[in-house]
Amino acid sequence: MVLVLISILVGVIVFFSSVIAPTVFSSVDEKNAGLFLRAFFPKYYIFGIIISSLAILSAILIEPTLSKLELSLILAILAMFIVSRLMIPSINKARDMGESAKKKFNQLHLLSVTLNFLALIIGIILIYLIL
Repeated sequence: MVLVLISILVGVIVFFSSVIAPTVFSSVDEKNAGLFLRAFFPKYYIFGIIISSLAILSAILIEPTLSKLELSLILAILAMFIVSRLMIPSINKARDMGESAKKKFNQLHLLSVTLNFLALIIGIILIYLIL
């Protein structure tokens, strides 16, 4: 079950990064792309929190043979999704402030992208370890 849940999470991250984000930015103007992403991201991160939480529960209740390393990696993914979700108001505020907060927005955005990428890499490593 853990393998299925982590695979779903990895698939969603890849789909967002390779299909949704590029499509939004190439299909609509910047203002509407921003509106869409502000509606999308909270749901995206909540989805990641739910799926990684279910993976932890599954690891504990259904597959107690998972190693401490594997469980720790799932917890790391959960933490990354939680931190990213909590950053949304700060990212939006910095974006709304325009040029005066552009540096802060760029830093927060880079952190968000980095956490998303790390969750993907850790998810791929987990799939390899569990197989």
